[in-house]
Amino acid sequence: MHSLDATILLHLNSWVGTSWTFDFVLLHLIGSPLLKGGVLVALLWCAWERGGARQPAPEIVRTLAGTLVAVVLARGMQNLLPPRPRPLHTPELLESGFELAHNLPSELLREWSSFPSDHAVLFFAVATAVFLGHRALGAVAFAWALIVTCMPRVYFGLHYPSDILAGAVLGIVVMAAMARLPIPERTGRTISHLAETHRGWFYALLFLLTYQIATLFADARELVKTVHDVVVFAASRL
Repeated sequence: MHSLDATILLHLNSWVGTSWTFDFVLLHLIGSPLLKGGVLVALLWCAWERGGARQPAPEIVRTLAGTLVAVVLARGMQNLLPPRPRPLHTPELLESGFELAHNLPSELLREWSSFPSDHAVLFFAVATAVFLGHRALGAVAFAWALIVTCMPRVYFGLHYPSDILAGAVLGIVVMAAMARLPIPERTGRTISHLAETHRGWFYALLFLLTYQIATLFADARELVKTVHDVVVFAASRL
C-alpha cells in the first residue's frame, strides 16, 4: 500500500512547479477555510432548507453530533496510532524526486501525524450529511470535498492518498451511523420545543457551530489551548 501511495503521490506531485499560477491557486485553497469548508457548510444549510422545507431540529442536532464524533475519532487516531510523517517530511520520497512547492514552509505540520486526514474525515462527514438531505447537492459536496479540499493536500505532500481514503471512509461511516442512530421520542420533542421557543438562540448557536465546522474547529481548539495554558499557569502560581 505504501508503494502504491508513493506512486500516486509522486505522479501528482510531479506537476508541482510546472505552472506558478496553478501552484499559487492550490496553495490558496489549502489555506482558505472559506473555500475548503465554507462552501460545504453552505451546501449543508441548503440541504437543510431544501424545497423550502426546514429540516427538523433533532436531525440538525444529530448531524452536528456526527461531525463532532468524526473529529474526535480522527484526532484520537492521529494521537494514539504510530505517528506517520507527512510525505514532504519523508526522506525516501525526497530522494525519489518529490518537489517541495515554492512558498510552502518546509517545516509545515512536521509535528502532526499524517494518518488519517482530519480534513477528509470532517468534510466527507459533512458531504454525507448533505447527501442524506439532498442527493444532487450531496454529489456536489462529495466532489468538492475530494477535488478542492483534499486533492491539493496530496499534490503538495501534506497527505498520502491512503490518508485521504481512510479519512473519507471514516467520515462517511460515522455520519451514516449517526443518521441511523435513534433519538428517544422525548428527547426529540424537547429539542424541537427548544428550537421553536428559542428560535433566535437556536439558529445563532447553529451558525456558530457550523462556522467552526467550516474552519475545522480551529478557533475552538485555540480557545481550549488558551484555557489550558491559563489553568496550568494559575496552578503553578499557587
